[in-house]
Amino acid sequence: MLLRSFYKIKLCEWRWGYIRSSYCTSNDNLKSLCKLLKISESKGKLLQMKYPVIKKLDDDKLESIVQTVYDLGYPTKVLVSEPSLFSILPITLKFRYEVLKECGITEVSMNNLISYLKIIRHKKVGDLKREGLIVPSLNVENKLASCLTQWPTSLTTLVLGDYNEYTLFSLRLKIIQRYLELMLDVTQEEFVRGLETYPTLKHRPLKAINETLIILQRDIAMSIEKIKSNFYLIHANPDNLKEIIYSFRSIGGISIKEIIRMHPKIAMKNVNTLREIRQLLDEFGVSPEAQIRCLQLFTLSPATIRERLQKAKEIPELNAFYNHPRFLKVIHYNNTALNRIMKLYKMDKKCLSLNIISGSNAHYEVFEKAPGDRLGKGKDLVFCISQAMGKKYSASKIRNMIKRHPFWINVPLVQVKYVYDQLSVDYSTDDIYENCPILLYPWSKIKETTNLLNRAAKTPTHALKILQEDVDLKRISSKQKLSLVLYLLERNHYFSGNGIWTDHQQKNSDHNSFNIDVKKV
Repeated sequence: MLLRSFYKIKLCEWRWGYIRSSYCTSNDNLKSLCKLLKISESKGKLLQMKYPVIKKLDDDKLESIVQTVYDLGYPTKVLVSEPSLFSILPITLKFRYEVLKECGITEVSMNNLISYLKIIRHKKVGDLKREGLIVPSLNVENKLASCLTQWPTSLTTLVLGDYNEYTLFSLRLKIIQRYLELMLDVTQEEFVRGLETYPTLKHRPLKAINETLIILQRDIAMSIEKIKSNFYLIHANPDNLKEIIYSFRSIGGISIKEIIRMHPKIAMKNVNTLREIRQLLDEFGVSPEAQIRCLQLFTLSPATIRERLQKAKEIPELNAFYNHPRFLKVIHYNNTALNRIMKLYKMDKKCLSLNIISGSNAHYEVFEKAPGDRLGKGKDLVFCISQAMGKKYSASKIRNMIKRHPFWINVPLVQVKYVYDQLSVDYSTDDIYENCPILLYPWSKIKETTNLLNRAAKTPTHALKILQEDVDLKRISSKQKLSLVLYLLERNHYFSGNGIWTDHQQKNSDHNSFNIDVKKV
């Protein structure tokens, strides 16, 4: 009951922490705001009061917006006169500017960026020419088409009728559709479905779409079918994509190009975020092998990964798998793993393997419905012991030692790890290995039996009474002492192996007797 309550509390803590971190605002950024915009503190407070969204931006986001405005050629003071710009993402500002430039608006003012949607969606090309935003002699259709390469030479027109009667929005969409039709063989239905699922594609600069497709097909060697089935790739940021390929390069020794072909979502992650995740995993000591086994983890946010790794260290059931090559699956499917642990503990099933808590639903349901409680093939148990012993002994040797006990796959892995940690304080790795089955016994029983031997060592007659043999306990080695403990744990159970159960556990065994080599003593 105590363990069940502990895990319930931990699960609630994790969920509340996640919700709180998702909705709480950042610290007051007044000083950074005033410094970046070179304004007084009173003016900064006034901006925050009029536009509360500014308070929610951390220092990095503030700096990013200011830098983007500067890079586009505007003085930073425009943010003071037009503070509504703080509600627009820096990348959105950049894309709006590029789209208006592609459409033939040579002088893109800050007002144009703010009223972008009105210009693009509600005004026809002819109206924009009459207003002087676009040069009357400019062929907007050809200008937009020139932003995309690899058009067939025989193609002379992309839209039917007078393009001056189209809005820039509809004209751009028709050109994008025609281009994807020629490049990727995208049908009308696929294009409409793609826009409904990924509406931001409607406002991507044509040059960005063109460059992204070239990178995906030429540099990453991704097939047309793969791109079509992952339609979001079309609106990936080409500059970020190049940074991932040529700067980030690899994960765990595997080329990032190959990884993107396997997990296309990684192409959408910001390269700085990928670097942060890599650094975070190194900080927590996650091996490259484990990273390769769960590449989907790189699609999560660094804050989520950090929080889950920290929680995994606090929960014994998860911490037991920390050095396992497939450990990151528990982090990726964290909610599923925690819910399964809670549910199985309520069913008094505690022999949990990595496949059970983070594997497929089908595999989990088989375990949930199966009678009894066992660790499957015991691979995770052997791995855990091998890691605890510093890989001094091979997995096959440890398996041969531990499987001498008839119930070796019926003991929770977390209990085995705890017992090893306690024994390793007083005994060497060799001592524990030679008496490997002792790891399967509850620590309370081991401790009680050890204390009994320690008291008996002081009184020879007491030792004779306990062991029913004349043994000088002061002269035996630590390895022999562990063997004696194991002997005493099983003696009252006729060496059947039933000594591993606690009083409230009742197990029926038809196995052969558990053989202990008493000659070592």
